[in-house]
Amino acid sequence: MYSSPQARQEEIDLGATQRPDALRSLCEHAAIDLDVRWRDLPADRWAEKVVTAQGRTVPVSETLWMRTREVWLHAVDLGVGERIADIPEGVLQRLLGDIVGMWEKRDELDGLTLRSTRRDGSVAAFGADGQATATVSGSLPALVGWASGRSEADDLLSLEWTGEARVAPRWI
Repeated sequence: MYSSPQARQEEIDLGATQRPDALRSLCEHAAIDLDVRWRDLPADRWAEKVVTAQGRTVPVSETLWMRTREVWLHAVDLGVGERIADIPEGVLQRLLGDIVGMWEKRDELDGLTLRSTRRDGSVAAFGADGQATATVSGSLPALVGWASGRSEADDLLSLEWTGEARVAPRWI
């Protein structure tokens, strides 16, 4: 984590000035360093608490998921060929659950249900299913793209609405 939001932004700004090969090297080094730290962390330390950039206090064990989520989403954000549809289905499923859970926590769901169709054809519902005033349905990648603010035009067009179509609430 960063010592402050300003420190985070400064590191992002500095990274934006780096050559691709230098950035790649920094990323590889950071990944190895984090892997070693996780590997060598004593079992009793996984329950220790850390504070996230959003100010949430979570156990160290949650940083595994946070890193997974961040790596996949920022790979999409870089715009170099990765798409939401390239993210493994299990990651997408958990990610959509996290996003809807955050909306619920902030009381921003407002009668919205999301129905995702998985690659095997099964459907999962998230949100205010029993009290839905609006439902958005689509493929799991299309819904995650919409909900996370990373939609591709074709994915947005593929979503189906019952009730009033909406802009996704802010996630993070």
